[in-house]
Parts: sequence; C-alpha cells; structure tokens
Amino acid sequence: MVGGATMICKIDCYDLRLPLKVPYGNSLGVLNEFTSIVIVITDEYGRKGMGEGTPAQPGYQHETPEGIWDFVCAQGKRFLSKSLEEVHEQIWQQKNEYPFGATIFLTALEELQGVSVLRPPEIDVAFPLVGIVNPPKSETLEEHLEKRLTEGYKTLKVKIGFGLDKDIEKVQKIQDIVGNRAMLRLDANQGYTFEEAYQFTHRIDPYNIQLLEQPFAAGVWDLMQRLAVDCPLPLMLDESIFGKADVIKTGELNCAQYIKFKLMKSSSAVVMAEEMATAANYGIDVLLGNGVAADISCYHETLIGYHTNCWTAGEQNGYLKPTVSLFSKPLGFQNGNLIIPAGYLPELDEDVLQHYSRAQLHLER
Repeated sequence: MVGGATMICKIDCYDLRLPLKVPYGNSLGVLNEFTSIVIVITDEYGRKGMGEGTPAQPGYQHETPEGIWDFVCAQGKRFLSKSLEEVHEQIWQQKNEYPFGATIFLTALEELQGVSVLRPPEIDVAFPLVGIVNPPKSETLEEHLEKRLTEGYKTLKVKIGFGLDKDIEKVQKIQDIVGNRAMLRLDANQGYTFEEAYQFTHRIDPYNIQLLEQPFAAGVWDLMQRLAVDCPLPLMLDESIFGKADVIKTGELNCAQYIKFKLMKSSSAVVMAEEMATAANYGIDVLLGNGVAADISCYHETLIGYHTNCWTAGEQNGYLKPTVSLFSKPLGFQNGNLIIPAGYLPELDEDVLQHYSRAQLHLER
C-alpha cells in the first residue's frame, strides 16, 4: 500500500480459443470457436478479480481479437504495481476507443473491489435463459425445437436476415411447431433493408413473436424510426447501443420497445446498471446477455440482472456453447435457467487455460 492506495501485484492474461459444440451462425457469419480474452488481477492483499472480452464477428465492433490482446498486454505491463484507482482512471479514459479491451480491465477491477452489482448472490439464483434455435446436422428442425422445449426454455431465439422469403418460411414453420409453448425472439443481426424489414413485419403472423431485434445496421436511426411508426412487432436494439447516449436517443426517438445490454459494450458493470435504469425511465424494457461470451461474462451479466431485479429471459447462454467451461465448478443449467448457488465464487480451470490458450502473459512484481 502506497499512501493509502491498494496496489496491483499480479496480472495474468490469457488469449483463449474455445471450440463450440455446434457452429454458431447469423447474418454476419459462422463461428466454430469463441475467442475469449481473460485477465485476472490480484492486489497486494490477495484479492482477485476476473474480466473477459469476447470479440464477435467483423461488423459487430471495430476491435479485432489481435488488437484487444495487444491492448490487454500493453496495459498490463503499464499497470503492474499501480494503484487500483489509478488503473481504473486510465482505462476509463480509453473506453470509447477500446470498449471491449476496457471492459476486461474495468470488470476485473470491479469484481476485485466488490462493487454491489457483482457481489455473489445471497440466495440460489435461477435466471431464465433464451434457447437458441440452431439445429445440428444430426437433428431435424422439429426434433431440435422439441429438444429445446423439453430443456425448459420458454423463449426461443431464431436467427433471420438470410433473405425475406426464406426467413418468412422458416419462422412460420417454427411457429407451427412451437405453438403457444414458447415465445419467439427474432434476430436479424443488421441483415435487412428497410423494404425487407417492412415486408417481413407486415407479412408474418405476430402470434407468439416477442420481438424483432436489430433489423438494420447499427446507427441507422432514421430507418428504425420509420419502421417503428406502424410496426406490428415490438422492436429491440442491440448493435446500435454502445452507451448512455444511444439509450437516450432510443427513448427520444421512440424507435424500440426493448434494448439488449451487453457488458462488453458498456465497459463496466456499474455503468451497465446505470444505462439499464436510464432505459427503464423511458419505458423501454431491458434484456441482458451476450450469446457469444464465455463463462465469466455470463456470470457477471447474470449477477447484474439479479442485483437490478431484471428477470426477462436473458441471452447470457454463451457458456453453454463451448465444449469446455472456464470454471473448475461450471455454472449450472436446469429447466431453461442459468443456476448460480448462493455464495458462489468461481475459480478458473487451470487445465482449460493451459490447453486452449493461444497466448499467455504473466506479470508479477
């Protein structure tokens, strides 16, 4: 401790590639593995905090996996033996240029410092999840949907944006099979033109459809506003939301009924909770979850949902997709819910870290 400030004495960095059980595709491309960039910060008292960044496909963010890893390593070398407060301040100043990279550091610091929205739950938590409709080659669509329903999911996510007629045929078939047993969440992943989105929303039966997510490219606010005027389906924004200003703009334009928040875009658990409150003040419903994040981000996002009383089915289901877990005692799953036992404190699985790391950096004073 220097002058009353708590110092960082160790930083461990991992650049991981986690193979998926089933390839995960959307209108932006197909993933066969998750990139998970992880750091563990240890202070002079032995307290630890974990942070994770999971860059998705190109088109979702400007940061690349290589760029995030370089950022993490460079900042780690700078911040060893610095105070927690100094590191937080300096990373915060870079969050607009490196949102994913900054998230890794800021959430690790927040966990280490025990901020309220990242504290372990006092009770057993069963957080409802969205089931992803992504049948492997070995299953028919009907077999896959029945399996998802048997697993306990009450909301199913369907990727669209692959062509108007193809999308309509796909959704209608799923509606017929699922009926009233689950709600459908449709995600275009920025894949539509205005005419396609208008035609889709006016030709599809709105029965059992919860919402349509991100029909247009991020930042195309005029098209969202036009579509929302007489849209038969509720709309949600994801890729368009990268901070409080975007939340406010959504509310002012009245262009979406839902916003999906992801920790990697808010840069901080505390900030994410504040952005969620801003959305609620505009009457916008809040959803959580990053479907391409691994265990650490899913754990953190679920804690935020628990502490802010946000229980709409979340998309922090990424931890179920890789063939391995980052945690030695993995997050649970039961009846469509992510399970976190009371007082749960996850520890990283060293064997997984060693086997699936593309690169590592260990810094210690």
